[in-house]
Amino acid sequence: MDTCWKCGHEMTLIKSKPYHYTESGLDNVFLYGIAQSRCKKCREEIVTIPNIKGLHLAIGRNLVCKQEMLTGAEARFLRKELTLKSKDIAAALSMKPETYSRWENEKQSVSPTCDKQLRLVYILNVTEEEGRVLHKNIRGMMTAMAIRPVSEPNRIEISAADWLVPITPPIFGVAVCG
Repeated sequence: MDTCWKCGHEMTLIKSKPYHYTESGLDNVFLYGIAQSRCKKCREEIVTIPNIKGLHLAIGRNLVCKQEMLTGAEARFLRKELTLKSKDIAAALSMKPETYSRWENEKQSVSPTCDKQLRLVYILNVTEEEGRVLHKNIRGMMTAMAIRPVSEPNRIEISAADWLVPITPPIFGVAVCG
């Protein structure tokens, strides 16, 4: 058993519950198969996430493939994964920076067209970075997404198998999004 970095006491392995991954900036991401430990004395928790890049690709895939409009937090997640400033993504989407900011802050909704454009910008960026085709039926996927307004954010549940193993193209395939 490991010892707590804070108080030096024994850590207990937590096996039964998913990890609520709020570090993503999203409140609805839960990870399964993650090594979690808790100190028996001070209750400090330690979580080990071995492949952040793969995890963030899996989260991005879930967001891009969902049928509801993106929430502001989800738009922010995709923008940050693109490593763009809000003014730069606003320009890429032909939006005023103020409008984009209001979208991310959930003070204003945007059109389904802007929603789809952000998803497409993300897909194209990931494709370029990974050097492979990530979706073979882009037209079908773009037609199917963002067709319903958000009523309540869906819980995103990601198993370790979805992001720990190397992704074989296409990661945005019909089986994943369909």
